[in-house]
Amino acid sequence: MGLLLALRGSRVVWCALAIAACVSLSSCSPCGFIAEAVEKVAGKSVVAEYHGLANKSVAIVVFMAPGIIDEFPSAREDVSGFLATQMRQKMPDVRLLDYREVIRWQDDTIHWSSMTEKNIGRRFGVDRVLYIELLVYASRLEAGYGDLQGRLKANCKIFETDTPDNAPAWTAVMDITWPKARPLDPNQMSEVAVRKRTLEMFATNVTDKLHDHKEFETRVSERND
Repeated sequence: MGLLLALRGSRVVWCALAIAACVSLSSCSPCGFIAEAVEKVAGKSVVAEYHGLANKSVAIVVFMAPGIIDEFPSAREDVSGFLATQMRQKMPDVRLLDYREVIRWQDDTIHWSSMTEKNIGRRFGVDRVLYIELLVYASRLEAGYGDLQGRLKANCKIFETDTPDNAPAWTAVMDITWPKARPLDPNQMSEVAVRKRTLEMFATNVTDKLHDHKEFETRVSERND
């Protein structure tokens, strides 16, 4: 019996030593592999670039060149709608102004783009303005018009209406291409579906910079910023 207890005790000691070794050598194989596997399951913690949206009212304002509106009349609704959906899912404490109200006001106000972003926000009585300046919006390649590949490039900024200057509190350039590897033949997917996937990726990349979250391996591989 004494020998059995001694053997059991030694196993506990060896297990403890093995765990300690894995912790101290987590950057080495195979313990590093174990640590990586745990991270894949638990997810990687990502800290937001900007934390100022919690419990705030927000207006999404999309500005784009007339040429984009002529080719894609619903572009403002599409960009605003996909962003609003992602924000509601990931940041439920944010109070979003109906983006359709902003678009109606843009259509009724000829020189709205001459106003500062903060004054636009004050016009709607919101705390924050998420301002999207759309630079590129396309679903086909310029060369080889039949090939489908979504592209969306935009300057993204957040303005705080309760601060005195007009400098943005956060800014980032998003440049999305989907699919990234190569264009699709029109027989593989419709142009509308390509735009939808491009918009989803854009909205995901923007909102993921604005809230703390867990990011998993499959999600990391899909990033395109």
